[in-house]
Amino acid sequence: MSSPIRKFFKRIYNFLLNPFERKKPETPSVVVPNEDFFPKVIESLDRGETTTIPVKGFSMLPFIRGMRDWVELQKKDSYGVGDIVLFRHCGRYVMHRIIRVEGRKVTIQGDGVARNVEIVHPEAIFGKAIRIFPDGDLSRPIDPDEPKRLRRALRWHRRPSWYRTFCLRLYRFSPWNYIWLRHQ
Repeated sequence: MSSPIRKFFKRIYNFLLNPFERKKPETPSVVVPNEDFFPKVIESLDRGETTTIPVKGFSMLPFIRGMRDWVELQKKDSYGVGDIVLFRHCGRYVMHRIIRVEGRKVTIQGDGVARNVEIVHPEAIFGKAIRIFPDGDLSRPIDPDEPKRLRRALRWHRRPSWYRTFCLRLYRFSPWNYIWLRHQ
């Protein structure tokens, strides 16, 4: 096989393997450890400012996609069912959705987590997501408190865990998502 034809088929093969491949940014990215990053974020939230941070991890799939979406946080006086909150649990900073509030116990679970829940006190919650920016595009904000989105998320949490596990596996291993998730 001649060289131009081989290059042509190699380009097609590479595209089929990773159709979402993006060019590497010209400027080098800086990786900041969570132990240094989140205290600064919390300090900013305590001053009453809003803070926009990138999301890492897949525990909020399918509503928030890690390594792609950004979230704008703001400190609130009280938090309710359906709020996406940043909190500290077992020495880690986590962003999940509140599914139940009973007195001083707040039960929180990630949308992409079928079984495990975290139970925290309200003092462990630092801020609430007020906007989600898909693909980090700050010109297209999504309001997580929009009634339609909130109903969809709460309906998702009322489904049995086996159903959510099945749907999450379908989502994660569908061809268009599997390729993207595999290259993270």
